[in-house]
Amino acid sequence: MKLNAKNSITAMAAAAMIAGASVAASAETLRIAAQADAGTMDPQAQNISTTISVVSMVYDALITRDRELKKVPALAESWENLSPTEWRFKLREGVTFHNGSAFGADDVAFSIKRSQQPTSQFSNFVSTIEDVRVVDDHTVEVVTKAPDPLLLDKLAYIFIMDRDWAEEHNVQEPQNLRDAQETYSVLNANGTGPYKLQSREPDSKTVFIRHADYWGEMAGDIDEIVFTPISSDPTRIAALVSNEIDLVIDVPSQDVGRLEANPDIKIEKTDEFRTIFFGFDQSSEALRHGDAGGKNPFKDIRVRQAIDHAINAEAIAKTVMRGLATPTGQILAPGNAGYDAALDVRAGYDPENAKALLAEAGYPDGFAIRLDCPNNRYINDEQICKAVTSMLTQIGLDVSLNLMPRAKYFPMLWERDTSMFLMGFNSPYFDGMYALETLLATRNDDSGQGIYNYALYSNSQLDEAIQAAAVEMDPEARNQQMAAMYKMIKDDMAYVPVHHQVLVYAMQTSVEAPVRPDNWLEIRWVKKD
Repeated sequence: MKLNAKNSITAMAAAAMIAGASVAASAETLRIAAQADAGTMDPQAQNISTTISVVSMVYDALITRDRELKKVPALAESWENLSPTEWRFKLREGVTFHNGSAFGADDVAFSIKRSQQPTSQFSNFVSTIEDVRVVDDHTVEVVTKAPDPLLLDKLAYIFIMDRDWAEEHNVQEPQNLRDAQETYSVLNANGTGPYKLQSREPDSKTVFIRHADYWGEMAGDIDEIVFTPISSDPTRIAALVSNEIDLVIDVPSQDVGRLEANPDIKIEKTDEFRTIFFGFDQSSEALRHGDAGGKNPFKDIRVRQAIDHAINAEAIAKTVMRGLATPTGQILAPGNAGYDAALDVRAGYDPENAKALLAEAGYPDGFAIRLDCPNNRYINDEQICKAVTSMLTQIGLDVSLNLMPRAKYFPMLWERDTSMFLMGFNSPYFDGMYALETLLATRNDDSGQGIYNYALYSNSQLDEAIQAAAVEMDPEARNQQMAAMYKMIKDDMAYVPVHHQVLVYAMQTSVEAPVRPDNWLEIRWVKKD
């Protein structure tokens, strides 16, 4: 069975999905719709916000966050820093997995080591960990290779699996998404979280039921959750308006105004810690997809600067995003440690300057390029790419727009089979180091550095600065180091930023669903009257 999301669903199929979601709906059932499905139920395979949100209904981490986004205990009741490179975690006692087996230190050690495997998209989160020592059934010690100021933040994303269950079902390693591998953990789950996985139909419907023995507190008393992917924006919103869906977690910008005017619908929104930008293959000697006379124009900073001047980010924010975006000059959003407002200024829309830069770089007549974009991953991603295609045409580029669903898009990026692409990036732990280590560092598959550096951008001076900041335990000093690095990135025009997103949820008035700026739907906070 393939996990790839379909590019679109027919009205008939959508109606069937919604009908399935609304069966036996009651005050105890929460019906959630999203643009795309979770990619897997394997908790350490895919680092995408929708997948994380869905998986977190079933699995817990050692650490979580409260409504003020402060780190608080989860499966770890407490922790202490024994030395600059040693942490001790006291684990919560009396916790059981959904199959009834006891949670303990062996499960923690197993899960962290599993996350370090090459098939895990969370390997960078645990790349600094050298060893995990089991002290007793409810105590573990984590030893890092060097001081790691963000270790606790990273561990909030490492969900804990039952070691015995994983061994029984031969899933000691995370699913290999690159090879479309099918394992038991893709469609089945056994966590300690508030909900059990009852049924899983990829790209159709996933049903969860309440775990009666859950150790934690819940804001609401929801017995069942039905998660339904509906790729069609009109169908998804129509289902909400007709009360066939309770909560939509990715509302199209064009629908926000009319939903706000609907007395039966409630809107929640926040500035998301996500920046939308364009990236370029800066490594290949010739374009992989396009024609520039056997050369790769994107290796020349003047071409990247020309693209920046050609994009009217203000127009995109106003017309495509309906005002629900803030044009930006850097790829780190406000609210993250290391953010410097002085860098958040665009060079300005100037197509004539863009043409002059292209001519100066040796492309007075432009060149042909394929622009790769997802059509169901980011808010209005398809419309953004269509607008930018038109803008680039105005400066003489021959742009072929290549749209595809995210299930095909990200495997393509993973193979670096692109010349120009759209991407959105946020910081899962509200700190600029995440993008520096995963998006901007020179790619190193052994360490996990540059895991999302699909542009194959490389700057040795930046790499050295990243290594220094990664072990700096003084927050103020580290913030200054990060600001300097983001200036270096901006000066290099490593990527062309467009805007920071505004994240919008829409729900029935009976539902309360706070919005986290990292786009993690925290099910423990959701209520339904």
